[in-house]
Formats: sequence, structure tokens, C-alpha cells
Amino acid sequence: MRLLLAFVFLLAFAAAGPALAAPAVPPASGGEAASLAERLSGIERIMWERDARSIPGLRELASKDPDEKVRARALGALTLLRDAGAPMVYLERLSSDPSPRVRRAAADAIGTLAIQPDRTDRLYGPLQKDTDSMVRAECARALGKLGSRAAIGILMFAGVIDPSPEVRSLAMEALSRLRAAEAEPVLANSARQDPSPMVRVQAVRALVEVAPGSSLPLFRDLWKETAEPELRLEAYRGLLRAAEGSRWIEEGLQDADGSIRFSALRAWTASLAAAPRGTRFARASTVIVRLEALLKDPARGIREISRQALEKFGYKVRPDGFAYSIDDR
Repeated sequence: MRLLLAFVFLLAFAAAGPALAAPAVPPASGGEAASLAERLSGIERIMWERDARSIPGLRELASKDPDEKVRARALGALTLLRDAGAPMVYLERLSSDPSPRVRRAAADAIGTLAIQPDRTDRLYGPLQKDTDSMVRAECARALGKLGSRAAIGILMFAGVIDPSPEVRSLAMEALSRLRAAEAEPVLANSARQDPSPMVRVQAVRALVEVAPGSSLPLFRDLWKETAEPELRLEAYRGLLRAAEGSRWIEEGLQDADGSIRFSALRAWTASLAAAPRGTRFARASTVIVRLEALLKDPARGIREISRQALEKFGYKVRPDGFAYSIDDR
């Protein structure tokens, strides 16, 4: 009886095998054959299975499906599958699709897949003129990912003029990716004066990449004067990248902001790691005394880094309530 059941199971499995192995094919893009829900679920299945055999059908859906949700999702699936074989699918959706959702998906795909436009206005035009701010923002991001230095001028313009903080912020990010040293005056002005904290933070991050040395006075002023925690943190990270890093480590370790102290401690312990292997600082040394004090810091991350550093230098550390202590026993 058991042999008979096993034989029946094997026959059933063999019959089901071809169906289980069949490629996931996207449903038809219109008509009565497939509802909107079916077409979307078909795309989701393709994405889950990473089925590259469905790429031709996805291109068809992205270009011709009557519903914007399907077109946008099909573009997302093509991006996930890394399909760069039909660039005009993305370029034409960006330039001509009536749906902002689809145009955003197309701009994201162009940047992610590094699709070089056949004409400069393919991205420049939407960045300047698209009525949807998120489409303009994705165009700015894509220009940075594509690495074209020819876009630096238009990105500087968008970073200052565009009314959307999302667009200005991503224009700053793109300038950072392009290592656009010529954009330093624009970045510095935005870091000081842009009304959006998000844009100011991104401008400081860009300056850290393109001009850390000459931006030191700006970083110092922002760290000392601004009340915005994230902007202070980015300015402080800029100081650590500039000259006199040890000075800023000392000041940062005394800062009231735990994020600043954490960054300072990371920089300090990284410098200590350069000590020869097997180095053991004396118990009464400045290094050990400071690390011992930091075992009581209110921030858990600081306590953990201090503990790890002490253990690396050969000291035993034991839990002491919510903090730690050096075990001198």
C-alpha cells in the first residue's frame, strides 16, 4: 500500500513539474483577459521570482498598459531585473507619459541602470520644466548617478532656483556625487542660507566631499551657531575631515550632543587603532582614564565603543548597572 501511494505521488509530482517550472509571464496589457489586480499581481510574481524571461512582456506593459499603476510597476520590475536592453522604454516614458508616477519611475530607472540619454534634453528638460516636483527630484538624482560633468551647471541652477526643497536637496546630492569643486560657492551659500534644513544638511555633506579644507570656517560656524542637530552633526563631521582633526576630537568629546560625542569617539578610537599591535596603555594614562570615564556616558553606543577599546588594550571590563567599569581585581 505504501509503495502504491508513493508511486501515485511521484506521478502527480511529475505532472505538476512543467507547470511549476514555467516562466512567469505578465498578463496581457488590456482587454478582458486580465483585470488590473491580475496584471499587478502578475508583475509582483515576476519580481518575487526575478524572472528575466518576462522582460519583453514587462516592456510592453510599461509602454502600453492603460493604467498608470501597471506602467509604473512594470518599470520598477524592469529596474529590479536590471534591464538596460531597451533604453527608449524609459526615456519615452519620462518625456511623454501623462502620469507623474510613471515619469518618476522612469527617471529612477534611468539613474539606477545608468542609461545614457540619446539627447541632453531627456533629463535636462524634465528637471527644469516638469510640473511634478518629485519627477524633477528624480531627474536631479539620475544626473548625479550618470556621472556627467556636463550636468553640473544645470544642477547648480536647480539647487538654488527650484521651489521644491526635495529637488534642491537632490541637486546638492548630485553635485556631491560628481565631485563638483566648481560648485563650492553655490553649496556654501545653500549651507548658510537655504530655508530648508534638509537642503542645508545636503549642501554641507557635499562640501565635505568636494572642498573640506576651504570649508573649515563654514563648518566651524555652523557647528557653533546652528540649533539644528542634524546640521550641527554634518558640520562637525566636516571638521573631522579638515585640518586639525585632533583639536575637533577634543572639543567633540565634550559636546552635549550624544551624536557629536559618538562621532568624536569613533574618530579618536580609529586613531588609537594605529598603535602597534600589542600596545597596552598604562592604567593611569590619559587614554585609559578617558575611556574609563566614557564607560559611564549616557549614550549606550559610546559606552560600547569605550568597552571594546579597553578590551582591545588588554583591560577587563565588567557590567556596572547600565554602565561598565574596569575590573581591576
